Amino acid sequence: MRVYILKRLVQMVPTILMITLVVFLMMQSIPGDPVVALLGDGYTQEDAERVRKEYGLDRPVLVQYVVWLGKLVQGDWGTSILSGRAVLDDVLVRLPVTMELIVLSMGIALLIAIPAAIIGALRQNTWADYTATSVAMIGVSIPEFFIGVLLLLIFSIGMGGILPSSGWVYLPGTCPSMVCGVSFWGNMQHVLLPAVALGVGRAALLTRLLRASMLEVIRTEYVTTARAKGLSERPVVFKHALKNALIPTITVMGLQVGFLIGGAIVVETLFAMPGLGTFGIDAIIARDYQQVQGFALITAITFVFINLIVDLMYTFLDPRIRYA
Repeated sequence: MRVYILKRLVQMVPTILMITLVVFLMMQSIPGDPVVALLGDGYTQEDAERVRKEYGLDRPVLVQYVVWLGKLVQGDWGTSILSGRAVLDDVLVRLPVTMELIVLSMGIALLIAIPAAIIGALRQNTWADYTATSVAMIGVSIPEFFIGVLLLLIFSIGMGGILPSSGWVYLPGTCPSMVCGVSFWGNMQHVLLPAVALGVGRAALLTRLLRASMLEVIRTEYVTTARAKGLSERPVVFKHALKNALIPTITVMGLQVGFLIGGAIVVETLFAMPGLGTFGIDAIIARDYQQVQGFALITAITFVFINLIVDLMYTFLDPRIRYA
């Protein structure tokens, strides 16, 4: 396992290099001029040349990429053209907010999906199975922003505001400044509605996938043998069937976590959360190329590391899987 992890880490180097190249070329192809975003329409030619020289925009594209890559290796992700702040600092401040939202939303999805999938698989073609399948279809069909709006109308407006509609309260030890609110329960109140909005759709997808995997696994010989040995239904289902049925589900979960790094933009904007989603959309609207590069880069790198974690989890779920 140690050798496999080292090999995967080495293989990630060219992947991340390719990601940096794609991100840089995408930023170069975006319409518009960052000088206009910085100086406005009334700039002079002398001011434009000074700004381009200051930010290295007057150099050839290949030279700009090599210089940018060298700074990345040193931990310098550039400086925001508009705010003047270091991009990496802004990313690190907002990343815990988005990661907390994603982890909680996937936890909610699993709490819904696992019982529903087990019931649907063990009671196939019964009213319980039909109910779980129908609810899953509805959950997949409803957009996240619509679920978010419904939750706001119900819990923030219709029920006397028992949960906040916007804003954020940091967990103890995560506050980026001395002026932000810090409270565990306050944090849970603010993150609950957006986590449910993201988790419901994922729960529906995972329910359908896990139910199909469970139906296949419970008909295998080793499950039949376990029952023939006299094991009760609980260890047969949870120890033998569910553990192996989770393998394709874990794969999809990893992909969903990667997508949610950038896909949480709508929900974060709806609930006014200071996460990576709002950071990315604000950077795109403002045409702040340095921040857009940082947002795209952290999204892609996180996706790569999530895939590595998913591959490692396979060996714990199924001992038959061995990597050379």
